[in-house]
Amino acid sequence: MPEYTRADQDEILGPGDDPYGVAHTGLVFLPKEIHFGIRAADGRLVAHAGLLPLPLTVGDADVRAVGVGGVAVAPDRRGGGLARAVVGAALDHARTLGPAYALLFCRPPLVGLYGRLGFREVAGEVTVEQPEGRLAVMPLCTMWTPLRDGAGWPAGAVRLRSLPM
Repeated sequence: MPEYTRADQDEILGPGDDPYGVAHTGLVFLPKEIHFGIRAADGRLVAHAGLLPLPLTVGDADVRAVGVGGVAVAPDRRGGGLARAVVGAALDHARTLGPAYALLFCRPPLVGLYGRLGFREVAGEVTVEQPEGRLAVMPLCTMWTPLRDGAGWPAGAVRLRSLPM
């Protein structure tokens, strides 16, 4: 899908001020650049995942990753494998972009879901940039998955050199 609009998000999750449940963080997030969606037989958008290339520093090394975000499945369609399908399609595409890792941020109740999709928790503090160059500690769980065989997460403090996705 070429873009993901607020109307698309409302179609999946319904209208609301905080559909992803992250407003309490006070963070500003970037929109995703590459989008994957699943439509039901009736044409309704029922799932979405987005990707965004990310610059990171892990320890002393500059690292490139692909951020996964905007993952949404319509409440009436959860439990049917749509998250696996839409995230899987996004990760398949991410593997063609070059970075060795995909990274996402999620609320604690979703750690198990993403774990079943192959993601692992990043140990330690993760900082992200915010407007005016301010750094913030990411209060959400940070998870990663390899995009190449044998890619292991590097050791060290993690700093996202952009707004989070």
